[in-house]
Amino acid sequence: MIEIFKGWVSAMLCVGIFITFIQLIIPKTNLKKYIYSLIGIITVITVVSPVINLLKNKDVEESVSQVIANISNGDVAEEIDVDGYQEKTEETLRETFGQNMKNDIKSKLEQQGIVVKTIDMFLSEQYNIEKLEICIDKIDEEVSSLDDVTSVVKYINEVYDLDLSKIEVIEEGGI
Repeated sequence: MIEIFKGWVSAMLCVGIFITFIQLIIPKTNLKKYIYSLIGIITVITVVSPVINLLKNKDVEESVSQVIANISNGDVAEEIDVDGYQEKTEETLRETFGQNMKNDIKSKLEQQGIVVKTIDMFLSEQYNIEKLEICIDKIDEEVSSLDDVTSVVKYINEVYDLDLSKIEVIEEGGI
């Protein structure tokens, strides 16, 4: 049933585009009214054809009764859960954003010679970082210009323009 409706909508869109195109190229002559009559007949056929196709099928009564049963049982509202879909989309987007930020932070710290164990990030509804907790294993003094936890916090502050009070770095391994 839905396929029939989709086909009908696409046919109507094609006819609409065709009519617009014809209106643009028709010269202002006596033939204009005949062309518009022909376009009207094509439009009527396009509008009525799905109904004719539906009547050709023997299971019209079954289709109509199924739609009525779905509406009376409230199944239509259950099938289309827009709010749930939006919530899942937001949640997935927030998780993806958070994971990408964690990966970026980890790669930039590793470029500085810092071995990162874990990163925990807490995001607000507007995707602002509320708190960033980084657990580092060790700082490689030979590679890194960052020699202590305070310099790591300052580095993250400079790179991501994040408030210092929102950054917490914990060092588990020795220097």
